[in-house]
Amino acid sequence: MRLLLATFALFPFILTAQSTTTLNLEPGSLTPEQMELNQEVADANGSPVDIIRTLEMHLRKYPDTERRAEFESTIYKYATELNDRARIVVYGEKVLAANPPAGNAGDEIEILDRVLHGLLASDDREAARQALTYAKRYEADVIAKKARDPEGHATAAQWASLADRALARATVLEARAAGNVGNPEEAVATARRSWNVNPTAEAAQEMAHWLAKLGRDAEAIDCYADAVMIDDSLFPWSARDGDRKTASDLYVKLHGNDQGLGDVFLRAWDRSAAAIRERTARYQAMDPNFGLTDAFRFTLPEVDGNAAEGATLDMAKVKGKTLVVDFWATWCVPCIAQHPMIEEVRQKYAADPDVLFLSIDADDDHSVVKPFLVAQKWTQSVYLEGGLGGLLNVSALPTILVIDSAGNVFSRMTGFNGGTFESALSSRIEEARAVTAK
Repeated sequence: MRLLLATFALFPFILTAQSTTTLNLEPGSLTPEQMELNQEVADANGSPVDIIRTLEMHLRKYPDTERRAEFESTIYKYATELNDRARIVVYGEKVLAANPPAGNAGDEIEILDRVLHGLLASDDREAARQALTYAKRYEADVIAKKARDPEGHATAAQWASLADRALARATVLEARAAGNVGNPEEAVATARRSWNVNPTAEAAQEMAHWLAKLGRDAEAIDCYADAVMIDDSLFPWSARDGDRKTASDLYVKLHGNDQGLGDVFLRAWDRSAAAIRERTARYQAMDPNFGLTDAFRFTLPEVDGNAAEGATLDMAKVKGKTLVVDFWATWCVPCIAQHPMIEEVRQKYAADPDVLFLSIDADDDHSVVKPFLVAQKWTQSVYLEGGLGGLLNVSALPTILVIDSAGNVFSRMTGFNGGTFESALSSRIEEARAVTAK
């Protein structure tokens, strides 16, 4: 079973740096234990294998150390780097025991996924019982996090999609655990629930596996065919060869030959495509930009007090112009400092209909934008980014993109450079126009 870290930690549009937890070996006053550990870790010379061995030996020597939870967490992190399945399970369970759901739910979801992957690597029934408990906890964590407001710069639709993917992963692992415990009927029902939340090759494969165990071969063939035909980028075609062969073997067993097997896969294609369309439509009802891969198909809400009247920017209508797209936020001090400079350049092109400046706000809290504009007396039209930043790989603020009339990103200016900014931006605008004029 493939490992998918179903967390909400990764978004298409992230503007803050992520910190890394490290082992703090230099408290204010060093005890003999701490001095000994400092030397042991130094001797490990950064090797994950040696650090794990060093910390395990230290825990055996100092079983009552106050830093046990910290050391166990560190061993778990290095075990994940090494894909050390046994230690991932052992130390992952220790970390989970020390961090109830009230802690960092994002981290907990990732740890649960890894521990479950390890526990379900075999058909051991006792391991499956443990896994079933963790899978239910995984599901509960995802449901709780889904109910929160979107984090980072995820739109409501992106947040719901990420949550549903995580929920589908949790329930498919729950299905495997239920089956391994000896409840194949429950496994089928739970895997089907996973498919209904988010249709994946993994869910179809899980349903097929337990249907075949129950002797329901005709249903199993259809599910194996779904696993082969579903559009699922996380499940490579090479991994589906076994499902195709199993479906073929079951079909020949039922019918004596493989005549009509192609029709089974054709129906699976139609069925799977319909499931994907239904899923996409569900999120597009929340956000018309969901799933779009062309910036000029986006519509962006305008921050002008008329949002209730549906005031939006249809990006299709500005294609063909040279665009200067300014991504900023109310909390971004360099963005505010850069604004008058952008205005100076914009005034130079005010009479040119072929150059358009777009101000795109990237705040998480949209309610602060209008008061900010009023307080700052900014008069240009401002639009909410609506997922456009993720598509255009904007990862820091301020970022200015110069997009040529062919619709290509000609230049990307990230960060603040007050001394040469105006001349640099003007030059890039002219260069973009010159290139597309040829």
